[in-house]
Amino acid sequence: MRKIWNHIGPHPAPYNHREHVLAAFGALGAIGLIALLNVIMTGSLLTSLPLVAPMGASAVIVFCLPNSPLARPWNVVIGNVASALVGVVCARFIPQVEIAAAVAVCAAITGMALSRSLHPPGGAVALTAVLSGAPIKDLGFAFAVNPVFLSSLTLVLAAIGFHSIKTRLAKAA
Repeated sequence: MRKIWNHIGPHPAPYNHREHVLAAFGALGAIGLIALLNVIMTGSLLTSLPLVAPMGASAVIVFCLPNSPLARPWNVVIGNVASALVGVVCARFIPQVEIAAAVAVCAAITGMALSRSLHPPGGAVALTAVLSGAPIKDLGFAFAVNPVFLSSLTLVLAAIGFHSIKTRLAKAA
């Protein structure tokens, strides 16, 4: 049993709670900024509400795992946008939602692999386009621009700024 636990349990490396708390506040600011920008641009948060889950997942990666290849700006922005485009295509042309959802995730992974932009929340972006119904269908391919592209870019820029400030403060201390 112990052998199994060693393979599936938490990693034995020391856990830096301070770093993760700081990252959580960075994510708070970034997601808050994304929501504010969406309200300013659209007059409503309703069009961006379905995107909260994928952007939340992206925030965990860019703030908590900034050195991961999955957190690279190319991966975050292109992975999410490519997945949004795929999701919109599937939502429009595959009438059965269950099939559209499965094909959207499959095509999103394929698209991210081909564009070398693997970013796991991209799968959620593709699903969002399929499962969110009328609000996203009404946006059509514009969904890939606003909210997906603009939110992804905002998130990446906020994370770069956050990590830059954090690094400078650490050097000064």
